[in-house]
Amino acid sequence: MKTLFLGAWGWLRALSGRAKALVAAVLAALLGFVIWAVFFWFAFQTYFIDDEVDEAGPVFDSGAVAGAPVAEPDGPEPVPTAAVAPTPGDAGSAPTAAPPEAAAGAAEAPTAVVAPTPGDAGSAPTAPLPGDELSAELIAEMDEAMEDLGMPAEQAVTETMPEMPQVRVEAAGEFISRSHPTRGRADVLGDGTGQRFLRFEDFRTDNGPDLNVYLSTAPADAPAGQFDDDFVDLGDLKGNVGSQNYEIPRDLDLDRYPTVVVWCVRFSVVFGAAELVSG
Repeated sequence: MKTLFLGAWGWLRALSGRAKALVAAVLAALLGFVIWAVFFWFAFQTYFIDDEVDEAGPVFDSGAVAGAPVAEPDGPEPVPTAAVAPTPGDAGSAPTAAPPEAAAGAAEAPTAVVAPTPGDAGSAPTAPLPGDELSAELIAEMDEAMEDLGMPAEQAVTETMPEMPQVRVEAAGEFISRSHPTRGRADVLGDGTGQRFLRFEDFRTDNGPDLNVYLSTAPADAPAGQFDDDFVDLGDLKGNVGSQNYEIPRDLDLDRYPTVVVWCVRFSVVFGAAELVSG
């Protein structure tokens, strides 16, 4: 080795200045290519650095959010009933008599509040805003109009809360390791409107260059070369560790593309795969 080095050194010293410059340029280009190949093409540094992500559940166009609790509809408020005085001979303790104000309120229709005149007893009600004052004559006319129309003093309404879209797991599968150790779960989340998301939970695989998420027709245990024969690309893998979401095209048939694949596009290597099973 020493003899070879000394021979090369002697040969370089014997070259002319122009030849030495050309050799230096070639060596610099070769070194630059090696650096580019190591750090950009093969990207060896990615094998030692994790890209961690922690995305919350996806938000659907309908407003549904994966993982959000579903609000229960409020029940109707109980309507108080006036207490009736017991007749002689009724068993049990006598109920509490209803206050006179409650009895009067049950018999008469509520009327708008009129600002009190000076000298009225009791505390004054909240003063109406400018322009909201009602005269006694107008109140009487309104009461008469309601009576002519047969309108009740109270119109009770009890409507149930409208049904909101709920996020459900439509299909799921566990990752298996292929060329690299891979674990976690893949869920297909839908809200019933046709919009769906693929979500990774407890996910971890090795990092690598040019990793993408595919949906493939090949089963999870198929030969590696079959995964990119017929597939749909959902985009770049967001991270090799952590929870993440990928929207699925609305018209995609998951019965045809039932396998989730973490695929290295540059070197045609499958890191891990999961077979989706409808729930």
